[in-house]
Amino acid sequence: MRAVRLASAVVTAAVLVGGVTACGSSAKSAADTKGGDTKAAGDAVAGALGGDPKAALAASALVMQKAGNGKVTMVAPDGSTHTGGSGDADWKDPGKTSVDLTGEMDTKKLRIRVVGTDVYLGGGDAEAAALGGKHWVKMPAGNEMGDGLLLMTQMLNPVVQLTLAAANKPTKVGQEAVEGTQATHIRSVEDTSTMVAGMTGLSPEQRQAVQKSLEQDGKTITVDLWLDAKQQLVQLQEFGDKNGEHDAVTVKYTGLGSAAKIAAPAAADLGNPADILKLLG
Repeated sequence: MRAVRLASAVVTAAVLVGGVTACGSSAKSAADTKGGDTKAAGDAVAGALGGDPKAALAASALVMQKAGNGKVTMVAPDGSTHTGGSGDADWKDPGKTSVDLTGEMDTKKLRIRVVGTDVYLGGGDAEAAALGGKHWVKMPAGNEMGDGLLLMTQMLNPVVQLTLAAANKPTKVGQEAVEGTQATHIRSVEDTSTMVAGMTGLSPEQRQAVQKSLEQDGKTITVDLWLDAKQQLVQLQEFGDKNGEHDAVTVKYTGLGSAAKIAAPAAADLGNPADILKLLG
């Protein structure tokens, strides 16, 4: 998929004037799902979630919707968080998911902020020199990079992901440890058109762009989800059928209900969109 990679994509944003990507890899999460876990701990998680993966995903969607926000961290295919991104996400309103993420590209600190359907790219004080002292640029409507970032925001919405996965034919993979926490691993294979249809808050034009973007990774998408004993989604991965698991990004969810409020940058701090390449270059 081409969405979460754009977020981690802040790293490749300079070449992104051509697109974005997102995926998930079970193979790359080996460091996160390792551990000599006891059978008793695994059984406890399984019992908490019940035996039906569809019901487990539906229950988790309710839990995540109630939380409304949280911290998200994206890990790049090479296992690096340095080239990924981390920050806050708010999904209380499914049609207006917002994120505020920080990543790095070489020595540059770059930020992605999406508020509803408005997309902003910015940096810190050091990067502001490229924007005449401003810290942000608002992406024009219809901009391919902006559409990719908007897609990334939808992909980071755990309620959307859980609901879409539950609507398909999810299967239980097994019990695994995610950073020391026992979790139930569930997998769902989804058609890209079905996934796009489940994304609210997109205009017809954006929906078309999202469909085109996703299909660059394949007609189907495999989504892996890990749920803890509290029915919280703690980790998400996904990959298209063209490139498979080796080309993947992992998304982790923590700090549910404790994310900072996400607001649009002040108008006085917005630079000229024509200077976007100066920010990335």
